[in-house]
Amino acid sequence: MPSVETLGLLLLWLAPSVELAMLGAALTGFGFSLVFPAFGVEAVNLVPAASRGAAVGADSLFIDLSLGITGPLAGAVASHFGFVSIFLFSAMASAMGLGVCVLLYRQALRLHAQ
Repeated sequence: MPSVETLGLLLLWLAPSVELAMLGAALTGFGFSLVFPAFGVEAVNLVPAASRGAAVGADSLFIDLSLGITGPLAGAVASHFGFVSIFLFSAMASAMGLGVCVLLYRQALRLHAQ
């Protein structure tokens, strides 16, 4: 769930203690662990049965691509704005992903209502 992941990242960014940072890390990991399979399920549900393998492959490809881009991008953010800013940057990216999810959900509701 992007909302849980975003909350965890914000908590990491603002954490005044190790305990709150650990809680933020747990929330971030929990949120991400729900996002990956949820998007895979949606990708599979949107294509015909004959194309489901390709949909899972494409979903995995884009997750891998995003994770591969994240390292160098986070390094660039850290070098310009400091290490802690990585968590704020990541929270903003996660919040944008949440916004996209909300927009797609509303669009699906409109399509089913017609």
